[in-house]
Amino acid sequence: MKFVIYYRVSTRSQGESGLGMDAQKAYVQHFINQESIVQEFTEVGSGKYMDCKNRPQLCKAVDLCKTKGYTLVVAKIDRLSRKTEHALEIYSQLDGRLQSCDIPNLDKFTLTLFMAIADRERELISIRTKQALAEKKKKGIQLGKPSNFTNKGRAKGRAANSKIAATKKANVQAQELCILYNQKGFTLRQIANKLNHNGYKTSRGKEFKPTTIKRLLERA
Repeated sequence: MKFVIYYRVSTRSQGESGLGMDAQKAYVQHFINQESIVQEFTEVGSGKYMDCKNRPQLCKAVDLCKTKGYTLVVAKIDRLSRKTEHALEIYSQLDGRLQSCDIPNLDKFTLTLFMAIADRERELISIRTKQALAEKKKKGIQLGKPSNFTNKGRAKGRAANSKIAATKKANVQAQELCILYNQKGFTLRQIANKLNHNGYKTSRGKEFKPTTIKRLLERA
């Protein structure tokens, strides 16, 4: 069986820094024989779009698989799409030749189930947030600072939120990489060196040490 690998990061900064991409490649290397990989495609863009204008690399990867009968592989299913209908459409186009390293033995049922759960969780988060804000407003609590209502304030808030989200995501990826490297037989020091080399930092913004890696593995 021959494989085509598709990688996606959501922001250009992730693509340039390697954060996110390194974790995806580690997943693929752990599950897929490198000699079976015929081509890799890398995309920087949002998972909510599926058209070829916004996701040209995905279109190329799918077309290659359809033409040659290859199997499309993603590290995690959300790298393919964040919408259930989009993921199922690709699954159908490829006659089921789709694999995701985070979902063993992927079939149409498990794909639908995992995507639906992710969709529902996003909906619930949105509902809970709106309900909490509405309740505060009902109590007369002023939401936000007046200074944040300016264009400059909004831009500053978006930048801060993006930084927090990126840091949290990078920490999760670092822990996932620790697990994968540990399964491959890497020593604690080798894992720490690998993460530091690829630009990962601890939650406190410091370099990883063997003791830090040990704690991460114990919490996993």
